[in-house]
Amino acid sequence: MATKKNKQAEQKEKKKREQLKKLVEGAGMGLGFFVLFGIVIIPGLREKMGTALNVVLGPLAEFVGPDNFLVTVLLLTVVTGIYTSLVQKYTMNWELMEKSKKYQKQMREIQKEYFEARKEKNSHRMKRLEKRRAEVMSKQAQFSGELMKQQMKPMAYIGIITFPVFMWLWKYAAVYSGGGTVIFPLIGTKELTETFVFSLPYWMFWYLVCSFPLTVVIRKALGIRSAV
Repeated sequence: MATKKNKQAEQKEKKKREQLKKLVEGAGMGLGFFVLFGIVIIPGLREKMGTALNVVLGPLAEFVGPDNFLVTVLLLTVVTGIYTSLVQKYTMNWELMEKSKKYQKQMREIQKEYFEARKEKNSHRMKRLEKRRAEVMSKQAQFSGELMKQQMKPMAYIGIITFPVFMWLWKYAAVYSGGGTVIFPLIGTKELTETFVFSLPYWMFWYLVCSFPLTVVIRKALGIRSAV
């Protein structure tokens, strides 16, 4: 009797923890999507984010030095890279992602075999492969909604930190730095507000150049698998 009561108490406690977890996840995702879409639809939000974050990041930029703005960008690339990687590691269902990759591999193999069968005009083999393809697609469809949710969840959490950092960089380059110049590797001296392809600021190009190799190193250091 006591054992039954204990099990019921454990089940209730487990249910409460799951509900709390869902509540926290929902609040986090809501905040993340507010940041992501609020920047576009709420006038002045980008400037307000940049101003608010300057309380924290302004002293960092001053410590590194206005002339070393690229170093500040590099440091923030490391911070956002670690944060992004940790979010992906602890919010994604990696078993589901592995299953998705397995089905994608099966689909590629079926497509390859189907192409060969069509070249050979082997109608019997083509029909068999079409049946296999339909089965794999049916299995994929069973968890496609959950898979999309798994891919969207990290984006929402990542936006909470990463987008405000970008807004601060934007405002710092335009306002707080006084619109100075920096020397970009292989490019030369450019103004911080100067843009090139698709009106992309040179400092953002520098961020992206630093981000890709650093993210690979960080993910390997944290033992994070690829999501694709």
